[in-house]
Amino acid sequence: MEKAIVFDMDGVLFDTERVCNIIWMELFRELHLENAETAMKACVGMNRKGEAAYFAEHYPEVDFDRFADRLSGGILRWLDENGTPVMKGAREILTWLRENMWKTALASSSRLSSIEHHLKDTGLYEMFDVIVAGDMVTNGKPHPEIYLTACQRLNADPATTYAVEDSRNGLISAYDAGMMTILVPDTIEPTPEMLEIAYRTEKDLLCVRDYLASLE
Repeated sequence: MEKAIVFDMDGVLFDTERVCNIIWMELFRELHLENAETAMKACVGMNRKGEAAYFAEHYPEVDFDRFADRLSGGILRWLDENGTPVMKGAREILTWLRENMWKTALASSSRLSSIEHHLKDTGLYEMFDVIVAGDMVTNGKPHPEIYLTACQRLNADPATTYAVEDSRNGLISAYDAGMMTILVPDTIEPTPEMLEIAYRTEKDLLCVRDYLASLE
């Protein structure tokens, strides 16, 4: 069997969704915007273009570019001061994949600069054969483009490639790309729709590693 796997980043490899949530809520309070949690859940997994479209519809009075810059700046400051928190099992599964000759890719809605910051800060940059960022594709999640691009660059068939995700938008993106989706829930409780389209659901990355090892 072809051995290829593509990971989302925030909320899967790094515990950055919680940091984003903190800064997001602070900005919403400062700007006196309503429905912060609803908006946050809707935008999880989207790239900047997708978030901009959401804000244009729901918060047309907000200068989205300024909001997004303040959000990303706040997140990076927090991470620089505290370090990038690595999710349980991330180092272990990536090491195991390397040792067992799996092809690995990262498909994240974050900008390439943020991805490189997090990977280099944690020493995980060399663990990936391919990186596809949100600012490298035209259509962000939940569109399948980012996962199809990752598979193409890995020279892997989507139908036999795993995708590890935590968000609804990301899961739909990978599912519509025709991949075997593994859901590892993070800050958002899975909906019935997410559970239905997930090929498997695991509680953490150590469980994902153990499942993949059972296939060897």
